[in-house]
Amino acid sequence: MSSKAVATAKSDQLPAFLADKMTDTRGSEEIGTNDLTIPRIELVQSLSACRKKNDPAYIPGIEEGMLYNNVTREMYGESVDVVPVYFRKEYLLWRDQDLGGGFGGSHQSMAEAEQARLAQEKPEEWEVVDTAQQFVLVVKEDGSAEEAVMSMAKSKAKVSRNWNSLIRINGGPRFSRVYRLSGVSDQNPAGQDYFNLAVSNVGFVTEEVFSQAEHIYDLIKSGQASADSSFDGVDTM
Repeated sequence: MSSKAVATAKSDQLPAFLADKMTDTRGSEEIGTNDLTIPRIELVQSLSACRKKNDPAYIPGIEEGMLYNNVTREMYGESVDVVPVYFRKEYLLWRDQDLGGGFGGSHQSMAEAEQARLAQEKPEEWEVVDTAQQFVLVVKEDGSAEEAVMSMAKSKAKVSRNWNSLIRINGGPRFSRVYRLSGVSDQNPAGQDYFNLAVSNVGFVTEEVFSQAEHIYDLIKSGQASADSSFDGVDTM
């Protein structure tokens, strides 16, 4: 292959010959819903893996309080605009950070999660965390949107409840408005500083984004789409 061909293959700009072919999905015919996953939006803390240069999850330039996509590795900065699509409660299994940390999976009920905890080699090292899963569409600067999920447990559980209340007060379908998620400084009862989330109104969605949200809503509700089960780090403040 010539150097010119290589350079073209690596271009970030959409070539003219592909302009009318971007709805062509050849090569992915056998990919089913079980082969796809919805990425997570993660909030960076001081000990997050994405800040450690010797960690595979490292993201150059990322700072505490920023938000990012754990699959594409895209940094959103200190805030990101999202459209809430679906809310679901799940029970996540975590291993104590002081014992090395670890994620033991997502479960649909407390009983199922507790059974998974007891099946661990050292059950006493694991904890079941009641977690709100907020499925959303991330609204990009160009007006496009992509699906993601925000896992909100412990201190973030209150933020999730307040967000649900705000959505209810605003009225209409859950996905009729855009909200801004921002990383904000907070402090736990032990006096330790960390970053939490704040949610605020932005405005109404476009018709195009609303239609996309309806489609994603149907997929999630029917069980054809689920959240990515990997985490870059344990964030259970």
